[in-house]
Amino acid sequence: MLEIRIRGEASGHSILGDIQASVAPGDRICLLGPSGTGKTTLLNAIAGLDHSMAEESILGRDRLRVGYLFQEHRLLPWRTLNANLKLAGASEREAERLLSQVGLSGYGHYLPDQLSLGMARRAALARCLAVKPDLLLLDEPFASLDPVIVGELKARISAILSDRPGMAMICVTHDGNDAAALANRLWYLEGRPARLRWDGAVHSPASTSALMSRLRGVAKAV
Repeated sequence: MLEIRIRGEASGHSILGDIQASVAPGDRICLLGPSGTGKTTLLNAIAGLDHSMAEESILGRDRLRVGYLFQEHRLLPWRTLNANLKLAGASEREAERLLSQVGLSGYGHYLPDQLSLGMARRAALARCLAVKPDLLLLDEPFASLDPVIVGELKARISAILSDRPGMAMICVTHDGNDAAALANRLWYLEGRPARLRWDGAVHSPASTSALMSRLRGVAKAV
């Protein structure tokens, strides 16, 4: 589905080091690591938004539909939610269905500025789904949300992933609990330049917690 073959400075980037990984249909990957390591930089490279990156660094992206939920919702503020989704390819009926799927049934005529942060982020998620993505990229989707809203959004994302078993996901997060709730695979990015220190399956919340503690301990010791 997707092959990542980043060769550090040879690929045109000073933040990311040598990174080799693959993404298969149905992969649910949580990307963790210390702040400032380059997690968002890697996500942008995968999305094709980092034009300094050599084209051969990300193979297969040109064959994929990619939905990207940024840290900011990036909805067009002068257009209603339905209009934002229609710009992404949804019909009027599909827009209403997608908004209902993220818990915003009846809000299609609202403007983004009329929503709370959590609601706007859900609307942006619906816009991601409007492109019928093969790969869903989430950049810290739970940041700046209160715990109740985080739990609700996490449950909705989990349900969406279950409904789309062939869709892959890469979610940048700082919280190992997100990996336990959403992921079947974990990436841990660390170092300067950044490298994948771990790429492995997620088996259970307990094993994920133990792995995160070990990885963070190794990172502090380096």
